[in-house]
Amino acid sequence: MRYSLLTAAAAASVAIYMLPAGSVEAQSRAAAEAAMERMGLDGGQDGFSYDSVSFRSGRYILNDVTFSDINDEGDGGPDVVQVERMIFDALRLDSDGEVLFDGLALEGISATDDMDGTVVRLDRVSLDGPNSVMTHDFGRAVAGENDDDFEPDWNLYEFEGFAIEGLVGQGEEDGNPFEFSLAQFVVEQYSRVELGRLAMLGFAFSGADETGENVTVNLGEMSILGFQTAAYADMMDAAAAGADEDAVMQAYYQSAFLSPVDIYDRFAVRDILVEASGVHFSMDHLTAEMERSGSRVFSTAELGSAMLIPDASKPGGAQLAMGLGMLGYDQLELRMQANSVYDEDSGRSYTTGENYLELTDGLRIEMAQDMSGFNEYLANMPSAMETLSTVDESDEAAQMDAMVSLMGPLLINNMSMRFVDLSLLDRALDAGAAAQGITKDELRVQAGAMMGMGLMAAPPEIPRTVLAELSSALTKFVNQGGSLTIDMTPPEPLSIGEMLVDIEAGTFDYNVLGLSFTSEAP
Repeated sequence: MRYSLLTAAAAASVAIYMLPAGSVEAQSRAAAEAAMERMGLDGGQDGFSYDSVSFRSGRYILNDVTFSDINDEGDGGPDVVQVERMIFDALRLDSDGEVLFDGLALEGISATDDMDGTVVRLDRVSLDGPNSVMTHDFGRAVAGENDDDFEPDWNLYEFEGFAIEGLVGQGEEDGNPFEFSLAQFVVEQYSRVELGRLAMLGFAFSGADETGENVTVNLGEMSILGFQTAAYADMMDAAAAGADEDAVMQAYYQSAFLSPVDIYDRFAVRDILVEASGVHFSMDHLTAEMERSGSRVFSTAELGSAMLIPDASKPGGAQLAMGLGMLGYDQLELRMQANSVYDEDSGRSYTTGENYLELTDGLRIEMAQDMSGFNEYLANMPSAMETLSTVDESDEAAQMDAMVSLMGPLLINNMSMRFVDLSLLDRALDAGAAAQGITKDELRVQAGAMMGMGLMAAPPEIPRTVLAELSSALTKFVNQGGSLTIDMTPPEPLSIGEMLVDIEAGTFDYNVLGLSFTSEAP
């Protein structure tokens, strides 16, 4: 008996699969054609035509599509756009007669600007998994229902993917030809909660500036992953509802500044090259990451190598080369690292590991900080920023009150900077001595005396002992190189707001800063 039932079920399954296939296909095509008619794309719309239609596996395909009369104003841009294929995936109408589809792609796109002759080609533009709000608005807009009463709900759009692939273009401006290309622009998993990934890959431009000098711009990658779009949802809702600028900004303050600190997972810019006016700039990567572990958010950032190289054979490059040459450089290279932790339970933010900005063979600046009160600061920021934005610029007292309200919750536990000479000091002294026609040792003495006189002119409320310690450290640094460290460790956590109030009133006690200055030989 069991085997008989299984046999009957299998036979029924085969029958269901085979018998209605043509009917289902016909129904799917009919549903797609009803949606096409709803959009006015059934062949009767002005400015839109196609040579043939095919339907395969739920995909409604228009072949050799032409969009015409696009630039009715005649103010630049293409008047005709050719598309080899326009593909709707699962095109249909919902129960209310509004357009739905699972995907839309345009392939083999080409257009020419009638004014300047610029030619643009695209391999593919696609939209995957749009929500019904987006497809409904698309259908209405294509049908020409975008009059004064049509209000697209763009703030509610969500989709699985949007991509532009294989963009190339070429043209001419002021007699100088140019060309550009973009391998891919992609947006993935976009919702009102999170943006999975946004990336621009393989951008290139080559042309000429107003003097006829060649200009090149290349970008390998610019991307962001795991961006929390929920932080800006209120602002988008206000803008979509037609709110005025003040209301939009208020929504921004209420949402953006109350967003989670780890507002994105990863950010990257890679392989930048800019060559213009005799100057070469390149950067191999700038990356940043945020990672949550319990109540702590770990943030890291790194600049791999940013190079500035002049071409002395070009006027602009020659000027830069001369300035760098005075310091004995033929190029500059920058590197950077930053590492910090934010603890949401305690409201404390502090650096950890390497934190520096370094000019190769020049100067390294190391930084550290430990601050608390960030929970109160972030909670207070929306109202404080709103107040600050409405204060009359001529009312200095009100501006100060708003700034104190904004910064008041922040407490400084420690801040420090360490300057490490990697040859820049000697280079500067050599250049200065040559310019004045004196020896480097004579310039060191002169520089020490000038710093001493400058510090003597400091406001009287700054303790003389602090100035003396700073003067001694600076003089040692100029004379011996090595490093100069400036450290601020208040005996008690120092409120930035209270500090601003006391400085404005002229009653600030600089001893509460806990300042110290030290210089160490190399």
